[in-house]
Amino acid sequence: MNGVYLKSQSVGSIVNDNFATARVFKTFGVDFCCGGGASLEEACRAAGVDVDVVMQALLAENQSTPSAIPFDSWPTDLLIDYVLKVHHRGIRAKGPGLLNDIRTVARVHGDSHPELLQLEELFAASLRDLESHLQKEEQVLFPYCYALYEASMRKESHAPMHCGSVANPIRVMLHEHNDEGTRYKYIRLLMKDFVAPEDACATYRLMLQDLENFMDGLFEHIHIENNILFQRFQELESISVRK
Repeated sequence: MNGVYLKSQSVGSIVNDNFATARVFKTFGVDFCCGGGASLEEACRAAGVDVDVVMQALLAENQSTPSAIPFDSWPTDLLIDYVLKVHHRGIRAKGPGLLNDIRTVARVHGDSHPELLQLEELFAASLRDLESHLQKEEQVLFPYCYALYEASMRKESHAPMHCGSVANPIRVMLHEHNDEGTRYKYIRLLMKDFVAPEDACATYRLMLQDLENFMDGLFEHIHIENNILFQRFQELESISVRK
């Protein structure tokens, strides 16, 4: 990771090179998933942080954890499998239980912490929207892209997508990713960076920890799609679809 080049490198590509750097961006509030196309300098300016300070933290992180998961080197079908089996399953497995925990904490602590009532509404809406989003990926986008990948491996052509181009569902996915990214940035602000208040019970503290982990997983999911998969899908279509 070259410090001179770093300022002009996109934050998405920095995370692609070493996913451990996502921790640095999270610490400084720099958007690396929905805003992954921005340069480090632009992203730091938008977050209101000193680019040189962030750059030094990135260099230190890269030296301490050089062997983070190399998502950008994985084949496309393996990345889709990972998103489906880790992230889609994870949202469905963890989301309902976390919502129940949020409701329990809101019922007990809502009078002294009214932000919990808002959190309950926000998270419930997120799960509803995410389920719709996951189904679109599973039923429309991913089956077509699996087929494109297999056709490219066999050096065969493939029929065009029924909706014209893969760019059309990707455009919808990007919009929905942006909505969720905005929602969870607000949740993080609402929950004061997931730091428990002094009067928080053990259930309250665990709920905040689980909520932060859920958000981290969602942002990894968005990063993989926005900054790696979607570009690959369009490249595969350009070489595999019959004209």
